[in-house]
Amino acid sequence: MNISIKSALYLSLALLLSGCGASLELSDYTKANLKNTQYMPTPSEVEIKKPKIIVMSLNNNNIKLAQNAKLGSSMATRVKTLFSRSKSVEVVQRANSKVSEDQISKEVEAAELSRELQTDVGSADFLIKGELSNASYTHTFSEGYYYDYKDSKGKVRTAYVPPRMYYESCVMGNLQVLSLPELKEQDSFSFYRCARNSTEVRNSRDVKRDPALLREAGTRAIDTLTIKLKNFFSTKGYIYEMRNNDDDLIVKTTFGREHGAMKGEDVDIFTIIDDTNPLTKKTQRVTMKIGEGVVSDQITGKYSWVIVDELNEQNTIKAGDFVKAKYSSGFFNLF
Repeated sequence: MNISIKSALYLSLALLLSGCGASLELSDYTKANLKNTQYMPTPSEVEIKKPKIIVMSLNNNNIKLAQNAKLGSSMATRVKTLFSRSKSVEVVQRANSKVSEDQISKEVEAAELSRELQTDVGSADFLIKGELSNASYTHTFSEGYYYDYKDSKGKVRTAYVPPRMYYESCVMGNLQVLSLPELKEQDSFSFYRCARNSTEVRNSRDVKRDPALLREAGTRAIDTLTIKLKNFFSTKGYIYEMRNNDDDLIVKTTFGREHGAMKGEDVDIFTIIDDTNPLTKKTQRVTMKIGEGVVSDQITGKYSWVIVDELNEQNTIKAGDFVKAKYSSGFFNLF
């Protein structure tokens, strides 16, 4: 009951805060001159498409505990569940596929899984895979004991706490994001998480094995990566209009509700520049953050107006620059 009340209070506070500072009247702003950035996006880049991802079962690495609990498969299912809630990616399901993981690894590289997976895997953009480096299941016995207490009338009484067995399961490993079809690693995330419970027992020999506890630890481990995965797959919204009201700036972007944009959502603002190494004299294109903003209440399925909160003094916003949602651990990660 206490948890429910606490959750309700947090939710009320979050809903209240989410509406603050994100409202605007477009009529208060005047259209501003907007030059093109040096590297304009192509029409196909501007047309936002959800990246398609394949999620493979994590490698149990011959760890008996993990194999018995089917931990790798369970954790992959959790990854799919998290992505199924997202509007920024599309998960390629492997339903009814009997292809072994070794075969999948080889065939993904050649992008020839279409028939086995009953989908156009050749168009998949990313593969998520991982492996476990450790899985543990330990127990600690606590003896039963008596203690005295006073009841409501002040009379001393004796109570008994029966013996208990305390269990802890922990998992450790990493998750990789690889681009397809070249299987080039784009990012890697390590994880470590534990789950605990206890049961009343008769004696110290009353030990039970509970694979569900190990799977719970695996679920918690994947959950700790949620923010990192969301930021990796965060949708780009390209800027194509700007308005101002004195020093206040707002920009119109292709980041709309269909792509996961929400009122009050924080975004980073980026541009692409040439960066020359003075030692090698070599020049390469790099993505540089130039500011921050927040999605306003002026939002549709296809576009949104972003309120610019901060902008580097040496930079100006140009058409073709882009925004990306910025996720961080906060209120909704408390649950």
